[in-house]
Amino acid sequence: MATLIALAIGLYAAGAITGIIGVVTAAIRREERNLALTSQPTDNVTRAGRWLNGVYVRTPRHHRR
Repeated sequence: MATLIALAIGLYAAGAITGIIGVVTAAIRREERNLALTSQPTDNVTRAGRWLNGVYVRTPRHHRR
């Protein structure tokens, strides 16, 4: 019984890791295709990929006079 539980947990973890790697891979491919690292992310996949990779866009702040 313990072996079955360990197998189920292992399969769940492997699926989660595979899903995360898949999202990051899809986001990187979209960013490379669109050459869009200088603008805000266009969809949730690229937003998640940037977040998982620690990439963000700095925008200049507008100062009021």
